[in-house]
Amino acid sequence: MNSAFFWDLFLETGAPEMYLCYQEARRSEEQYVSESTGTCTASQSI
Repeated sequence: MNSAFFWDLFLETGAPEMYLCYQEARRSEEQYVSESTGTCTASQSI
């Protein structure tokens, strides 16, 4: 599942665990992008 799904669910329910799932999915997506493209994310830039 992608982070957008968890974000939408968080907005609909307000459940804090959905926000935590969103954060984890977003970090996972950022890690995948940086590993697969060889570039760094904005938070990793110097």
